[in-house]
Amino acid sequence: TIEFAETKFHSSIPVLYLLSGTKLPRGFCQFTVFCQDLVIRAVFGEDIILQCQLDPPIIATDMEVRWFTSDFTNPVHLYRNKKDDYQVQNTAYRERTVLSKEGLVTGTISLSLRNIGFTDEGTFTCLVKSGTWDEESDIEVKVGVLAFNESELELNGYELSGFYYGIRLLCKSEGWYPKPEIHWTNENGENLTTLSNSTIEQNAAGFFTVESHIKVIKGFEIIVSCVLKNRFPTTTKTSIKIPG
Repeated sequence: TIEFAETKFHSSIPVLYLLSGTKLPRGFCQFTVFCQDLVIRAVFGEDIILQCQLDPPIIATDMEVRWFTSDFTNPVHLYRNKKDDYQVQNTAYRERTVLSKEGLVTGTISLSLRNIGFTDEGTFTCLVKSGTWDEESDIEVKVGVLAFNESELELNGYELSGFYYGIRLLCKSEGWYPKPEIHWTNENGENLTTLSNSTIEQNAAGFFTVESHIKVIKGFEIIVSCVLKNRFPTTTKTSIKIPG
């Protein structure tokens, strides 16, 4: 009885080669590609490194390495014939990428990406090809902003509501990305958001500005908090005490 270990075969590699004992084609090399960090949280304006590894960690200097997003033919970075090929590179990544040649020696596919912007958010695919064999793996990049303006919470006026005066509060902040959500709470953690009226606008540069109003009744001491958060994740909380 002959037992065969489970092996991945590409359609272009006939199983007949292995069964007949014939030598595999010249240049054929079998490997997998894996990326340890499947999600990278990148700060707007900073640099990141997208890194994957060949398994086994064989030399990749003679292989083709292609990093791309949605369009295989318009790569973020292309390395082939033992050199970088910029002729078909996506123009959005010109002079922003560096592939580590030292890493290729140990099977490490390491791409530096400079000056991260909002349009860089998404999935990056690392494809490595050797002869007729190729493998790929993905990294998701999420972009966020840390240098936003802290939210401001201020008294914005009074309104007569029946026998009570309503105090109008304004919470505002700018420079956010991704788009934030706004929540209002009291000192007991109760959600007051349904009592508020909010607007969120995005400027031409891609940053979001938030303004939210809420009305509370004067006559009872209360602590009101304005909470902004997004999926990056970033969270800010500003509170104000309303005297009785």
